[in-house]
Amino acid sequence: MASYSPSDISALLQVKESTLRKYSLLLEECGYTFDRNDQKQRWYSDKDVIAFQKLVTFKQNGDMNLKACAEAVYLWSKGGDITEVSTDTHNATERHNSDIAPVIYQEMVGMRGLIEEQRELIQSLYEQLERQDASQKERDRMLLNSIEQLKTDFQQQRDENKAIEEQKMLQAPQEEKRSFWSRLLKR
Repeated sequence: MASYSPSDISALLQVKESTLRKYSLLLEECGYTFDRNDQKQRWYSDKDVIAFQKLVTFKQNGDMNLKACAEAVYLWSKGGDITEVSTDTHNATERHNSDIAPVIYQEMVGMRGLIEEQRELIQSLYEQLERQDASQKERDRMLLNSIEQLKTDFQQQRDENKAIEEQKMLQAPQEEKRSFWSRLLKR
C-alpha cells in the first residue's frame, strides 16, 4: 500500500499543508485515524487521499459546514449511510485510477524529463573534460619538448664556449717566464 507525505497530499489536493493539517485534525476529532511514523507524523494512504477528496467535494457542495463534512467522511469511511449528502461516489480502485494515477504519472514523466536533461548535461560535461584533458596533455608534451630543446641548446652553447676558450688558450703566445733580473732591467 502506498504511503504519502503531507506535502504529496497537499500538492495533489492543491491546498496548503496548513489546510491539510486542519482537515486532518477535524477528521481525527470525528474519529477518523491516520497512520503515523515513529516521530508521530501523519503519513497518508490511498484511503486517506480518497477521504480528503470526499471532504473537499462535500465542502465545495456548500450544503454543509466543514465539521459536518468531516463527520460525513468519517461515516463514509466506516460504511455508514450518508445519503443526505449528494456526492459522486466511486470505489477506492476507481478513485485511485482516476485521481491519483494520472498525477503520479505526470510526476514520473516530469522526473524522467529532468533525469534525461541531467544525463545530457553530465555527458556534455564529461566530453568537455575529455577535450580539456587532451588539450592539457598536448600542452604538456609541447612544454617538455621545449624544455628538452632548451637543454640541448644550452649544452651546445656551453660546449661551444668551452671550445672557444680552449682555442684562445692554444692561440695565445706563450710567454716565457723571465727571470727577476731580466724583468727588472726590462730587456
